[in-house]
Amino acid sequence: MNFPGGKGGTYQKYINLMPPHDVYIESHLGGGAIMRYKKRAKRSIGIEIDPEVIEIWNSRNQIDFELIRADAIPFLKSYPFTGKELVYCDPPYLRETRKKYYPIYKYEFSFTQHIELLEVIKSIPCMVMISGYESPLYIESLKNWHAYSFQAATHHGMATEWVWMNYAPPVQLHDYRYLVPERKPPSLTFASGRRAKQSYKLNFLLELAGKSQAENRSAL
Repeated sequence: MNFPGGKGGTYQKYINLMPPHDVYIESHLGGGAIMRYKKRAKRSIGIEIDPEVIEIWNSRNQIDFELIRADAIPFLKSYPFTGKELVYCDPPYLRETRKKYYPIYKYEFSFTQHIELLEVIKSIPCMVMISGYESPLYIESLKNWHAYSFQAATHHGMATEWVWMNYAPPVQLHDYRYLVPERKPPSLTFASGRRAKQSYKLNFLLELAGKSQAENRSAL
């Protein structure tokens, strides 16, 4: 399923930033590459406003998650969070940050909608991550969040993708299958606003994964 802004070529990057969670909510589903490839949570919910996209998903033989047609902002405002959720938001990126300004989505996101979404995700009591291109709005609004950037190929050339998280880079992951050595440490921006280089300590993570698997086997 190919959609503008899809994460089919970069889903591993996002999955490697996801700590353990019981409920996974993807607020702007689209083609749902991350939803399709990540380890399933106890409950998985995909939110999509476009009825045509809903029809495409419903035409698939197997959907192993809850598919809800809704506007992401009111859904997130009304959802009864317990703190065991991970919300991933991938809204249409700010048009001012794109290489091509013209509309590419059927349901574009206005500047006002971005402001409202950012205020909502800062208020919900659970783990949240949101992707986008760097902009003054996101930098200022999410200045107390952790951020991770990487280069990604787009239809208009290479671009720097950003992921903002309201939690520290995890030392335990929900899904270890895509953890591979990086050629250089990821670039992280902390609450101070200064950029620092930090390695994910791959060996430590793999050791944790091995211990977790051993513990699971011994518990059987």
